[in-house]
Amino acid sequence: MGKTVRDVLVEALENLGKKSFKRFKNKLNDWEIKEGFSKIPKGKLEEADPEDVADLIRKYYMDSYGIEVTLAVLEATDEKQEAEDLRNNLKTAVTSGRQSRRTSESKHLLITDGEHFVDRHRAELIRRVTLVDPILDDLYQYKLLTTEAYDTVRHMRPSQEQMRELFRHVESWGNEDKDRFLKSLRKNNHPLIRSLQKDCD
Repeated sequence: MGKTVRDVLVEALENLGKKSFKRFKNKLNDWEIKEGFSKIPKGKLEEADPEDVADLIRKYYMDSYGIEVTLAVLEATDEKQEAEDLRNNLKTAVTSGRQSRRTSESKHLLITDGEHFVDRHRAELIRRVTLVDPILDDLYQYKLLTTEAYDTVRHMRPSQEQMRELFRHVESWGNEDKDRFLKSLRKNNHPLIRSLQKDCD
């Protein structure tokens, strides 16, 4: 069974030294949060251990935006190696509590070497997906995009720039969220996804 998003978050925070972890919490408390989210109260962070902080990040920011914030704070506190390790570990992470309920269809969403379909075909998806707005609607409904991110991508042109900007968010998602992205791609760009999937068979 693969690690969950929570697992990799906790691991990244546990790998910080005592001083670095304190610096991380201070910076997290000061971080400018996007519209639509509430900042974690300072009192909840002060005495929190790595597991507590990971839970708070996921509770207040959800997995997708929580990972984005965590990576940004790690970078801002000069913990670039931990940020890189976290990115790598997220590639095989699944959303907590969902890994045992993956459908037979979703089992085909991963390439044999552990790379997700949407990561493997990133360049082709950016180049060839032209119907982006319905995908954005789905991702916003799934709460994978904030209102700000949704509006930013939606007003970009051409579609290649929309997809390139969208993938900036996708890269911080775990496999379960990437599955949702692929589900929307299938629904709105079925011929393209079917063609790319045949290349994987």
